[in-house]
Amino acid sequence: MLSPEIGIQLYSVRETLNADFKGTLKELSKLGFRGVEFAFNYGGIAPAKLADFLKTQNLQAIGIYERLDNICNPNAEVYAQAAALGCKHLTLGFGLKQLEEDFDKCLDTCRTAVNTAAVKGLTVCYHAHAHEFKKLNGEYYLDLLLNAPGLGKMAFEADTCWIQLGGEDVIGYMEKYADRIPLLHVKDVTADGKITELGSGVIDFKAVADFAKANNIPWLSYEQDATDKPGLESAVMSIEHLKNCL
Repeated sequence: MLSPEIGIQLYSVRETLNADFKGTLKELSKLGFRGVEFAFNYGGIAPAKLADFLKTQNLQAIGIYERLDNICNPNAEVYAQAAALGCKHLTLGFGLKQLEEDFDKCLDTCRTAVNTAAVKGLTVCYHAHAHEFKKLNGEYYLDLLLNAPGLGKMAFEADTCWIQLGGEDVIGYMEKYADRIPLLHVKDVTADGKITELGSGVIDFKAVADFAKANNIPWLSYEQDATDKPGLESAVMSIEHLKNCL
């Protein structure tokens, strides 16, 4: 049974990151985060130098969230970043308007992204939000995406908060795709739907940690889209709760 490592989607500390990129990564490492997911911000640092800096902080690049058109373009900068950083997972998602207006086009785009990334030795992860739990012909958009022909190689970046807000049982829904989850976003939410620090909401992260261990999921990646506290303060609270759950 694998005990997962703890990572963080850097969007959670975006303001602090913009003010002091390297200093923020140093603080995250000190707190015990071992993996980082990037989202459009590399601190203005060249890929090779960024990779060297991550090594000095005992941090690993575990994911890169990127625009779909870039993942579909084999010459896009994201592939140079991923190669230098040793990152094996690219993450993406659609907005509700895209899904509703032309779902078949979304499927085709996903296939292109998955195949383009595969040639580079990378895996595409679909990161869903609550709107993918809306239905088309009686089925969730998310299920239709994950089960579509030609998308069996697409992984699933499950997100505890969005599954909860989508109206599903968090553990029960993840069980359906347990063998396709390399990155699991741990995010808490209050009973009235407000994103909050881990342990301050309604989600049972002990159960989430046990699920991850039982299914050999390598990374629990903390993400907090919104907070009324400084990002690092929320990160301190959340990682301590997650450590206790593990």
